[in-house]
Amino acid sequence: MAQAPDAGTPARLGSRLAASAPALVLPILSVAILLGLWQVAPRAGWVRATSIPPFSEVMTQVWALLGEPEFWTNLAGSAQRWAIGFALAIIVGVPLGTMMGRWRPLYRLVDPLLVVGYPVPKAALILLFVLWWGAGNASRIVIIVAGCLIPIVISSYHGAHGIEPRLLWSARGLGTGRVGSWFRVVLPAALPQILSGLRLGIAISIFTLLASELLIRGIGIGSFMFTALDNGQTLVVFAMATILAVIGFALDFLYMRAVRRWLPWLEGDV
Repeated sequence: MAQAPDAGTPARLGSRLAASAPALVLPILSVAILLGLWQVAPRAGWVRATSIPPFSEVMTQVWALLGEPEFWTNLAGSAQRWAIGFALAIIVGVPLGTMMGRWRPLYRLVDPLLVVGYPVPKAALILLFVLWWGAGNASRIVIIVAGCLIPIVISSYHGAHGIEPRLLWSARGLGTGRVGSWFRVVLPAALPQILSGLRLGIAISIFTLLASELLIRGIGIGSFMFTALDNGQTLVVFAMATILAVIGFALDFLYMRAVRRWLPWLEGDV
C-alpha cells in the first residue's frame, strides 16, 4: 500500500529556507551596500573622484587590464613566487611546529626566536634580505616564507601540544614507534589547528608578496600596481586592488571548499 505523503514536509522545508535566508541575504546585502556607496560617493561629490573613482569606472579598468598581456606576465611572476614561498613555509612550519609541541627541548630552543620575530614587521626585513640574497626572486620568496612561517608554526605547535596523552600511550601500547606516532596520531589530531594556520598564512603571504614587490621592482603584480601609483594612474591602482581582493577571496574560498570536500569531518573546526 502506498504511503501518504507527509503533510508536514513542505512546512519543514519552508522553515529551513526561512532560517537559512539571513545567512544568504545578509552577506550579499553588506557587499551591495558597500559597492553602492562606492559608486554614489564620488558621483555625489562626497569624495573626490580623482581619489576614489566610481565603482563602474574601476570595473571598466579591470576588464581593460584583463586584456593586457603585461598584466598576465606580472601576475604569473607573482603567482610563481607566492606558490614557492607558501609551499616552503608549509614544508618547514608544519613539521617544526608539531615537533615543538611534542618535544620540549626543541620548543625551548625555537620559542625565543618566535617571540623575538613575531612582532617585527616582515616588510622591515626586506632590505636586509636584499643585502643577503640580492634583488632577485630569492629575497622575495624568503620574505613570503618569513611572513607566513610563524603563524603556521604556532598553530601547528598548539595543535600538537593539545593532544591527549592517552592517544599516544595507546599507540605506543600497540607497538607504534615515535615516527609512526607522529604520522598516525600527532598529525591527524593536530590537523584542525594546522589547517587554520594555513588559512591565516594565505592572507599573510599575499600581503608580504606585495610588500616585497613594492620595494624590489621588476616583474610582479605589486610592482605593476605601485608603478601605476607613481605615475598617478588612480584607476589602475583601484582596479589592481579590486583584482587582488578577488584573488584573495577566491584562494580562501577554494581552500575551504577543498577542506570540506576532502576532510568533511573537520567542517566548523577550520
